[in-house]
Amino acid sequence: MIAAATDPWLADWPKFLPGWLAFAWTLGIGARKVWLRRHHVALGAADDVLREALTITRTLFEDITSNGHQTVDWFEDEGRRETSRTLRDLAERRKDRILCRELRAVADAWDKAFAVAPPMRMSDWFPGIEVTPELRQERESDQRRFAEQVASAHTGLDHLKAALTQLNRLERRNIGR
Repeated sequence: MIAAATDPWLADWPKFLPGWLAFAWTLGIGARKVWLRRHHVALGAADDVLREALTITRTLFEDITSNGHQTVDWFEDEGRRETSRTLRDLAERRKDRILCRELRAVADAWDKAFAVAPPMRMSDWFPGIEVTPELRQERESDQRRFAEQVASAHTGLDHLKAALTQLNRLERRNIGR
């Protein structure tokens, strides 16, 4: 009579344990899949294209800083003309707010460096011509614009470094590198 009063669940728990463990395992796998999917969406498609665009942009910014200046003609080259548009398009394909903000800041720095670039002057082609007051003013103005351009390039490099750091962080979360 006393043996019948015990709960049969307590006696049968070993046969239900594998089913509950399988259920918990399935929930864990589902949660991991949702987590990784969220990170994959944040990283966006074609992360290699983004990395390539960022490394090309870094090289271009380093060209500006190492040379000390670039004129409008340099920016209008076919390979450099679409740099900011490419970065903005790639930012639109991402869901990570930090990465998008940094990509837009890099594109803005590129646009500013392009905007302050002085034109190629005829006096640059003929260094031996006499220096008139107008030419002296043009050269002083160009030097201020070159300094502003280099400062913008340094700002762009800082944002570019932050964007690459965030891209690496997202890839590590997603791929596990």
